[in-house]
Amino acid sequence: MWAEAAKWLGKFDGAVLTGVDAEGYPVSIRVGTRDFDAATGALSVAFPDTLPVAEGPANLLAHSHDEKLWSLNMIQVKGNLERRGDAWVFQSNSFDAPTKLAFVQFLRRNSTNAQKYLDKRGLQRPPINWVAVKEIQRRSKGR
Repeated sequence: MWAEAAKWLGKFDGAVLTGVDAEGYPVSIRVGTRDFDAATGALSVAFPDTLPVAEGPANLLAHSHDEKLWSLNMIQVKGNLERRGDAWVFQSNSFDAPTKLAFVQFLRRNSTNAQKYLDKRGLQRPPINWVAVKEIQRRSKGR
């Protein structure tokens, strides 16, 4: 299974690794994909000393698209961040080869996870200032 994950990851120059800090807040860094171990599913990670990462669940996400944000390709590998001596390791525990519906499934899961995050903290979804968004879009098109 990890050989297939390594093959898919090899199509990308880099990925984003997201874990959590001691308070449970997300912590993300960019990582290379070439050192993903096809035999074990492990990836050594160097976190800056100023980034307070903790052991626990983690996610490795790589994606690419064209200039117009179409032709999306993506891969997600789930696992855990583990401290091994003085080093950090992302240890994979779940991977499904991408499908044509992978992006839709990814968006649905993220929406569900976002709602769980808000519910756990007793928060409401923040309102979106659509007038401001439309103004930014208008300005970006030079109108």
